[in-house]
Amino acid sequence: MKRQHARLQAEMLKRLDALLPSPGMSASLDGNGASSSPSNAGGRFWRTTPRDARFDTLRHLPTQRGASRELSRTSPIAAGAINTNVDRVVGTGLALSAQPSLKILGWEADQAAEWKARYVQPEFGLWADSTECDIERTLNFYQQQALVLRGALESGDCFTLMPDGERTSTMPYRLRLQVLEADRVGNPLGAMDTAQMAGGIRFDNGGAPQACFLYDQHPGGYIPGLNTKGIYSGQWVDFVGRSGRRRILHHFRKLRPGMPRGVPYLAPIIDCIKQIARYTEAEIMAAVVTAYLTVFIESPAGNAAAPVFGATGPGAGGIGQEVGLGTGAVIDLAPGEKANMVNPGRPNPNFGPFIDSVIKQMGIALSIPYELLVKQFNSSYSASKAALLDAWVYFRGVRMWLGLSFCQPVFETWFTEAVAIGRIPAPGFFADPLLRWAYTRAAWPGDSMGSINPKDEVAAYASAIDARLMTRERAEWELFGTDWNETYGQKLAEHDRLIKNGMQPTPKAGAAAPATTKPATEEVTQP
Repeated sequence: MKRQHARLQAEMLKRLDALLPSPGMSASLDGNGASSSPSNAGGRFWRTTPRDARFDTLRHLPTQRGASRELSRTSPIAAGAINTNVDRVVGTGLALSAQPSLKILGWEADQAAEWKARYVQPEFGLWADSTECDIERTLNFYQQQALVLRGALESGDCFTLMPDGERTSTMPYRLRLQVLEADRVGNPLGAMDTAQMAGGIRFDNGGAPQACFLYDQHPGGYIPGLNTKGIYSGQWVDFVGRSGRRRILHHFRKLRPGMPRGVPYLAPIIDCIKQIARYTEAEIMAAVVTAYLTVFIESPAGNAAAPVFGATGPGAGGIGQEVGLGTGAVIDLAPGEKANMVNPGRPNPNFGPFIDSVIKQMGIALSIPYELLVKQFNSSYSASKAALLDAWVYFRGVRMWLGLSFCQPVFETWFTEAVAIGRIPAPGFFADPLLRWAYTRAAWPGDSMGSINPKDEVAAYASAIDARLMTRERAEWELFGTDWNETYGQKLAEHDRLIKNGMQPTPKAGAAAPATTKPATEEVTQP
């Protein structure tokens, strides 16, 4: 009866799935109530209707967010894909490399280097290296980069509120950052979308976002009595204030025109990951059952179970009693009873190749090669190198997006405050927008891609530098993920110290002997 009840329940759920949208896919119901998801009903009712970006994305976002976060916590594939993104894109953090426009500012290269080294880089480090830049005082600026990227990948988008805090003896700046999950922004009181409002974003007549409605607390963590105004109460927050200062940032990758909110990174493969998880659990359970070797003994008298391992209870192992499998169990059978052993064929030899084939398809949707997704580089050197290069094209694009969406707006807001309180000299900054742009130009390099054959790659970069095709600063960023300007002083000190103590590197065989030079810090007089 229990088995029949389970079968009926499974059949009802199967029929219901054929009528309702699939939780992880952009399925929809047509006029006849058929689902447009190709995975439902064998694809026989797959009927699509062209709709705008709002309709296609917003109605599935709550379900997709929940499924994406659940898989990020429980699925090895999903967690690995998101962790790979965070590790490769952010790593130890995207560092500021100020790049003021020399031509517009009328500066020489030495003047710009002095301005960067004396004011911008150390002042920004004072703010960014401290956890006081975080409203919650737990993460510094570089750790918040990883939090923003992870939130955008798992939920589709996230927000960064930039309030003013109090200046302290260790923090002369008031700018603070507060990263908010996507659920914190939605329509007031859960209202329907309108022509000027969608997904908690208010637009002007031209479609530009003006403000977002920020809930007082996370709707998924509502505590009755804590907020008497309701679960969806909050206030509108303008993206840009009256003075032109940014108040809140919206981080998402816009994939379609008119798209108001972002879609989770795992959305295209949510169903696939879930089915793979179920299949994996079933195979593991089958292997566990196979490991339970049970011996059935038929005796003429049909006595109770064997006393060595024995089942418990009166008549254990006899007629009308349930026989339980167990490790090393010996079950006694009554006369006439026979045990038919079934070989389930586990472990399944086709399990691994099948899973690998599905993961390769997932990697295509995630823009991550199979080798990097599963962290296995069993192919040749050229194949592994090609996989890393292909992945790096994607990671470089995500790094650029993170720099433009989070790092650069935060830097510009911080720089404005630094100039306003007189900690950084920037004549004409508030008078001319062009000068403001020239002062705040910056690059956001991060950790290097890594190297499979460092000897040949360093030689290639050295050749590019000697041919004047690449700067030393860019080469050091790409090879080692460090700033050439920051390490130059240490290199110079090491060079002078080696020369002073007669420890110059031994020239290679066939190479010209190096000219005798004095330490770089000593003054060389002309004869």
